[in-house]
Amino acid sequence: MFDTLEKIDGATLHHGRAHNRVYLMETEQYDWNSLIDNMKTIAHKMDYDKILSRVPEEAKEVFKSKGHVVEAKIPKLYNGEKAGYFLADYLNTDRAKSNIKVKKTITSVKTIALAANSTSEDAHFALPVYLEVRKLEESDLPAIIQLHKKAFLSYPFPIHEPEYLKQLLKDNHEFYGLFEKGELLVSAILKVQESESSIEIVDFATHPNYNGQNLNYYLVQEIKKRVVNSSYKTIYALVRATSYGLNITFSKHGFLLGGTLMNNTVIRGNLESMNVWYCNL
Repeated sequence: MFDTLEKIDGATLHHGRAHNRVYLMETEQYDWNSLIDNMKTIAHKMDYDKILSRVPEEAKEVFKSKGHVVEAKIPKLYNGEKAGYFLADYLNTDRAKSNIKVKKTITSVKTIALAANSTSEDAHFALPVYLEVRKLEESDLPAIIQLHKKAFLSYPFPIHEPEYLKQLLKDNHEFYGLFEKGELLVSAILKVQESESSIEIVDFATHPNYNGQNLNYYLVQEIKKRVVNSSYKTIYALVRATSYGLNITFSKHGFLLGGTLMNNTVIRGNLESMNVWYCNL
């Protein structure tokens, strides 16, 4: 069973068993009280234990008055003007907790990543001549599917199916890939949010034989270069909070830490906290 994407009164909700939560991804509606009540109804009905919402600044106090807590903030997320907030409501308080070892790792990752922050292009590494980064097209779907099959044991959406990926390409998503001698080693999916003038990097997939080689560094570097030259105002990503390499990569490329979403996403069978990294362009 895959997760569900549904529209309720202009709001796009992602929910399902994979992450056992409701996620308010975007909304055009401003009856915040009604929306919060609807999300809680779904969560109780499906026995989810977390509600996560990404909302503009004017909704923050309404959500807080309903018991939601701010976990992350992205300044100027909406069209380079209004801040965006990630707020969470834990229907099971155990979901908000992490053991001491995990907490220490998350703190260590943040400390080391923040120390690596750089906005200077001189501090970055040039793409090696034997690697190529390019935007992927429909003709690349077979290679993307093969990479997804190797990189993901499970996934909340049918990313192994060509028709689903074709639909993403039609629905304001872009794919980028890093190649060596024609072989796709790393891919990234970008969600282009035209109405907000923002781009979210929603997923990386790395060939298992190349894990630990930090090839994501070059992919993030090239993606950011391309986005800087566009009309978009903000680029951001949710990164596994215990991953030293990827957090350091975003910091090195001038991204700032917006906060941490506790026990938010199931990755390879484990419930992971996610750091929010953003860059206002």
